[in-house]
Amino acid sequence: MGSWDAIFDETYLQTYLPSVDPDRTRTEALAAAALAEVEPGAEILDCPTGFGRHALALVEAGYRVTGLDRSETLLAEAAKRRGEAEWPRLVRGDYRELPFENASFDAVLTLFSSLGYLERDEDVGVLRELRRVLRPGRALILETAHRDGFARFAQPFARRTWDRLPDGSLYLEERATDWVTGTIDTYRLIVSPRGERIERPYVLRVYSAKEWIEMLREAGFAEAEAFGAWDGATPVTPDTWRLILRAR
Repeated sequence: MGSWDAIFDETYLQTYLPSVDPDRTRTEALAAAALAEVEPGAEILDCPTGFGRHALALVEAGYRVTGLDRSETLLAEAAKRRGEAEWPRLVRGDYRELPFENASFDAVLTLFSSLGYLERDEDVGVLRELRRVLRPGRALILETAHRDGFARFAQPFARRTWDRLPDGSLYLEERATDWVTGTIDTYRLIVSPRGERIERPYVLRVYSAKEWIEMLREAGFAEAEAFGAWDGATPVTPDTWRLILRAR
């Protein structure tokens, strides 16, 4: 699926930090905890945690959060944002082989299209690992891209886009979709004010709600539900761009 490690470096921070909305992040984090039916004080795994935006919002609300990520760069940014506080606890690791004991957490959150960089069977393997570290009867909350929504609006989505970053760099994206393989091939290019070019292409595999439910059951979850919004009630439709899934 390409070099997915290379995506989550300084260029990720450079392109995503300017668009982070703290209020939206807090709303998503608290909605995920509510959907998982956990109260403040519960032990939550945010995996992958990235630069810790959801983990920090949950800690502020009283949850004990462990954030795991594979990227040293993103974890360093999360540590800088945490400061000297005890929580969230930050762990470097690979979600294909989590460094935690069985039944370690009251909830697991996997947000912002964090799966899909691998082959399907590997994504199922990650789901199986996330289930392993959940305590019995507890929930995994997954928020991700919806294949049907992207396919419905494929033409506008496939257009090239560009933006000017705060440091004056130009950020360009070009996307190509393949609905036979269910993949979105994204070419990312940053051109600095000095004319330096940084290229970060990647491929994301997107799934329908039905495929996610099947994969969650293959991973050993007894129950799996899909929603079109964080309220846990809005049904999924062909217009749904973002899927919210809950599995126990």
